[in-house]
Amino acid sequence: MKKKIAKTKKNVAFEEMEEAPGDEKMNMAYKASKKLVYTRLEDEDRENIRIIENLDDSDIIVVMGAYDHIHHVLTHLNMPFKMVEHYELNSMKLRPDQTVFVNCPSAFELTAARKLRTFVEQGGQLITTDWGLKHVLEPAFPEMVKFNGQPTADEVVRIELIDREDELVKGFLDEKSDPVWWLEGSSYPIEILNKEKVKVLIRSKELGEKYNANPVMIRFEWGKGVVYHMISHLYLQRTETRDQKQSMAKEEYLKEKLANPVAYQAVAEELDEMEISYGEMQSASSTVEFASRAILNQKKKFKGKKK
Repeated sequence: MKKKIAKTKKNVAFEEMEEAPGDEKMNMAYKASKKLVYTRLEDEDRENIRIIENLDDSDIIVVMGAYDHIHHVLTHLNMPFKMVEHYELNSMKLRPDQTVFVNCPSAFELTAARKLRTFVEQGGQLITTDWGLKHVLEPAFPEMVKFNGQPTADEVVRIELIDREDELVKGFLDEKSDPVWWLEGSSYPIEILNKEKVKVLIRSKELGEKYNANPVMIRFEWGKGVVYHMISHLYLQRTETRDQKQSMAKEEYLKEKLANPVAYQAVAEELDEMEISYGEMQSASSTVEFASRAILNQKKKFKGKKK
């Protein structure tokens, strides 16, 4: 499936938010993942849920794009956010404690990209996906990363966790089955220019063999802030069964992620009627947990500081 170019009228974009795109079971898996991920976060620290409950729509900015749907992940999580067009960034007053998500864009104003560079430099957290590599990161941080010029096909590849210290990839740490990642048709492989500063968090051997660049998710610090980028999309619209385990029932995945038997029972009972596979739950919950931890970390970083 080739990427579609974004419609320019904001009211159309907001109408599209009413119904999430993609595979019906993946949409169901995203809804189910909220319960699983929030239970994991609460088991770690009850303060996590209090922070989430006190978020307002100024804490999270989502920039409209061509085909990613990060806003649907946040909607499934019941997190408030403000959605804007890329050109609106030029007149916005961004705060260092905010997280800005950029939906995979087909175009981006240079002044807006430079505005995001300053935002990160002052402490902000920027998260971009796929075409954001070329249209946001290349103009904003030309010395760090770029598109390697070899767009992918529509396919699914196995991924492996490389950096186990980054807080945002905790959702991948205890995986018992190799997770997979959907490459949207014409996804942009990531070429790293500054190998000292850019860290590869997740990579794919299959991606590297086919397109000469194996990073799936990267991170780099800039000034006081941080940038995360991933190939393809944060809102995955389908998954693919690559082994027998991934075709098992979702309960097997819940058992692996929830060591507390009481927590497992509560989540399993709530999700009992949802017919979701291990693989679908795995793909959805890993990205849901990434987004949740990103927002939590940024708010904790500025806890006690004035906005």
